[in-house]
Amino acid sequence: MFDASDDPNAASQYRRAYGEAARLIEIARFDHCFGRDFAAGIGGRVEAIAAEVTRRMGASAKADLVGLAVRDASAGRPPRW
Repeated sequence: MFDASDDPNAASQYRRAYGEAARLIEIARFDHCFGRDFAAGIGGRVEAIAAEVTRRMGASAKADLVGLAVRDASAGRPPRW
């Protein structure tokens, strides 16, 4: 279960990671021939999406929150909060 009570920034990091992952997953469904998302070459692979979300969020991204958000987005679940 997602609990952000220990870290006030956790909910916003999770939500940002979820939004990035959901956007990349949606983009992967279509054949795009240009743009930074196409250039990332992630396709629909969950590991590649998690790595790209982590890269875009920067050094402050927590791997466990990113992983949780990517798994939720790839499973089609709504955000946990």
